[in-house]
Amino acid sequence: MPKLTAIRKRAIDGMMKESLFDASIAVLAEYGVEGMTMDRVAAAAGVAKGSLYHYFGSKQDLVQFVYTKIVDPVIRDMTETLTRSGSAVEKLRSHLRRILEHVAQHVQVFKLLFNDDAGRRLIESSERTMHELGCQQMAELFRQGIAEGAFVPADPLILARMFLGLCRGTLDEDPDIAEPEQRERLLCLIMSVFLNGIATEKGRA
Repeated sequence: MPKLTAIRKRAIDGMMKESLFDASIAVLAEYGVEGMTMDRVAAAAGVAKGSLYHYFGSKQDLVQFVYTKIVDPVIRDMTETLTRSGSAVEKLRSHLRRILEHVAQHVQVFKLLFNDDAGRRLIESSERTMHELGCQQMAELFRQGIAEGAFVPADPLILARMFLGLCRGTLDEDPDIAEPEQRERLLCLIMSVFLNGIATEKGRA
């Protein structure tokens, strides 16, 4: 059984990182990635800069922490989605809805991290790791769909990469998803394009 001091230290570290995360988000919102400095984050969190460096050795470490924490709910939702009952198509729709809701809640941070050149450089390695994890998880969902006869019998990992690529490309266009109705329209468009393609009857002919 862990000693009480170890439990207390983990609790304090967790609270400190939450505080630093909130401070980092506030500084990012005000100054952007280029203007985000360790001094400003420490000041926003109300801690000494030495305390900040105790947890994060550099600005890149801090930005990668913010990225991982902001993306983690999407990864966790996919993990939970895989354990729930329901068809693969239902699960895919449910997970996409959660992605859109999460992006809408943190849209400014996502824009700063993904659409800003400085942000992209800082999170590149973390993004690659998280993207691969997401693809591997989603491949399980496509395996289920293939077994159900709902999806073509193709490589599940390729299907996962195609779906996430479609989602990412759509969100890169910065669609208005602030309201539930707007998110639902975009969800229907992504699902329709992925499952049915873009060709009309005329195009198919």
